[in-house]
Amino acid sequence: MRRKRPVKKFSLKMKKTLIAVMFAVVVIFIGLLFRVFYIIETDSDKYTKKVLSQQTYVSSNLLYKRGEIRDRNGTVMAISVKVYDLVISPKTLLEDEDNREFSIQTLVSCFGIDRTELEQVINSKPDSQYYVIADKKGMTSDEISSFEEAREAAKEAARKDDSLPVVVGAWLEERYARQYPLGATACNVIGFVDGEQGNNGIEEYYNSELTGSYGREYGYFDAELNLQRTIMPAVDGDNIVSTIDANVQRIVEKQINKLMTDMGAENIAVMIMDPNNGEILAMASDTQYDLNNPRNLSSMFTESEIEKMSDSEKATAYNELWRTFSISHTYEPGSTFKPFIVAAALDEATTNPNTTYTCNGKMQVGEYEIGCANRIVHGAVTPKTILTESCNLGVMQVAAGLGRKQFYRYMNIYGFGNRTGIDLNREEKGIIHPESELNTVEIATSSFGQTQNVTMVQMLSAFCSLINGGKYYAPHVVKEIINEQNAVVKSVEGELVKQTITEHTSSLIRDYLKETVKSGTAVPAQVPGYDIGGKTGTAEKHGADQEGNYIVSFIGFAPTDNPQIAIYVLIDQPAVDDQAHSTYATQFASKILKKVLPFLGVYGDKKSTE
Repeated sequence: MRRKRPVKKFSLKMKKTLIAVMFAVVVIFIGLLFRVFYIIETDSDKYTKKVLSQQTYVSSNLLYKRGEIRDRNGTVMAISVKVYDLVISPKTLLEDEDNREFSIQTLVSCFGIDRTELEQVINSKPDSQYYVIADKKGMTSDEISSFEEAREAAKEAARKDDSLPVVVGAWLEERYARQYPLGATACNVIGFVDGEQGNNGIEEYYNSELTGSYGREYGYFDAELNLQRTIMPAVDGDNIVSTIDANVQRIVEKQINKLMTDMGAENIAVMIMDPNNGEILAMASDTQYDLNNPRNLSSMFTESEIEKMSDSEKATAYNELWRTFSISHTYEPGSTFKPFIVAAALDEATTNPNTTYTCNGKMQVGEYEIGCANRIVHGAVTPKTILTESCNLGVMQVAAGLGRKQFYRYMNIYGFGNRTGIDLNREEKGIIHPESELNTVEIATSSFGQTQNVTMVQMLSAFCSLINGGKYYAPHVVKEIINEQNAVVKSVEGELVKQTITEHTSSLIRDYLKETVKSGTAVPAQVPGYDIGGKTGTAEKHGADQEGNYIVSFIGFAPTDNPQIAIYVLIDQPAVDDQAHSTYATQFASKILKKVLPFLGVYGDKKSTE
């Protein structure tokens, strides 16, 4: 049988020891509590400062201002303005019952918001802490002043009586909004901004110069609980001074719009340039849009058509709307190309002012019979009368004498087949025949502006060299870049790229083109009181559906003795039964020049053609 173990009993001594230990623990715990309370009462500030001194305070970014775009006379064409967006936190408003009603009523009274709609937003987004009120975006300082005053007044009152409500769950965020004071003026030259990225025009090409850099405010708490702040200020973007003259641009655009209304066309485009430095004074087409609302397609489509469009169809429409016709559209130039061939032959001495050619109305070239315009028989022609009468057969013979090698060389000298390097994106380079393919037929047809494609900016830039002494200047739309202190960062002077022809040849071409307007095919381009020089163009469009369609044009300059401006007018498919008449372009050019020349301070000889 198993014996039971005796149960141990605590002795009195052990009990006393245990009680003593427990008492000591309690005393120590009470002592620690007293110590904690003592620290809280006497040294809390010291320890709080020590903790906070280890923490960093960082603010939000400081906004920069995008640089302005101005015209050559200082007129602001693009500017960034500080605006404010109203933001609410539905979650905060729903959770803060004490201040909710006052906050909602303040928003309603200060901003004219519909209370029912506001409450619907709040109740439908109970977990949202950030919601921008769509109708209250981009407000001015005047539009937010009543809210700011009401909010501050409520705060001040609550400091004196904490039972009073304050505005919660609503605040204003500031940002810079891009605005275009002149609306659609020079839209394809200026471009617009998507977020912080320029789109099209100067806004895109000079985006890095226009874009500034954000500032930063940060700091830390020192041992005395003082906030030590450091501010790295924002740097605003540089300002751009364009070569465009806003007033000249508006004159041109007004005339384009009038012609589209009176006659109509597939496209109408105009460029005006200073031939002595490559500065573009105006560049416009019939495709215009409001830079403040660049995605409005109502000028091209009906509302029902827009609603049915897919995203890809809209993207295509936007690209068409935003296209800069003068640099991105290629075409056959027609007879405005003839001065380039005549000048090249004069420069190479393969012809001279007294050389005589014969025009019988048609000529056999290879397997083809090529006729003069309207089968006109000009008879004996010289380089001068080839231009004044726009003789196809005469210029074909001049080009044949120039030969394949020199013909191709001058195409490159003039810049055809290559981009001009204008300070705008999406420039096309056109199409010219390779030297190996310049056979007799190609030389003949190219000489009067067919079978080769050019852009307007190529034509006008090269033409300026024909009339200014042979100097080819890089075309450009920006004159200066200026920083926020108005110091010039970069001056875009006229860049002399090359010499295309001699001064002597240039003088001859000026004389020939003066006579063309005085008594030749460009008589309707005359402007009373001025000597105008220039050349007409009529180019038949090719393609299965292009029969009977033409591009008519005029390229000219004034005054003829000392050219100050060059103009290029192009009308693509005038909406008339018989399109093949350059008169539409010359008359149009005359109307523009009558208004632009005196405006630019270019005065002619009152004894000139009346």
